[in-house]
Amino acid sequence: MNVTPTARGSFLAGMGFWVLIWAALFKGDEVAELLHMHRWVSSRHCLSWIAQHKSASLITTELVNYSSHGIDPLGVSFALGGTIVNAFMIYLFVPLLGMRLRKRGTAQATPR
Repeated sequence: MNVTPTARGSFLAGMGFWVLIWAALFKGDEVAELLHMHRWVSSRHCLSWIAQHKSASLITTELVNYSSHGIDPLGVSFALGGTIVNAFMIYLFVPLLGMRLRKRGTAQATPR
């Protein structure tokens, strides 16, 4: 496979896009408070669901990736960048964050 600068840029753009989505998820409570929607929106609840349903979370992000960016070469490289970020966040970061919060005694951050 010939990796062109355009494909590399698309790959990095996919990574950057999903990093921003994850950052927005972690800041969701603050945004909901600002918009007076804190009764309906909860980052804690969403992260808890992701921690309990890892495979479903990854499949959902992949469906969003490929349905919105297509199966053309640049869309696939964009989606691959997103896949790496999503797999890292779902299978490593969110569980480690939950372990850290439980160790601290703030289990309320990831209720079961």
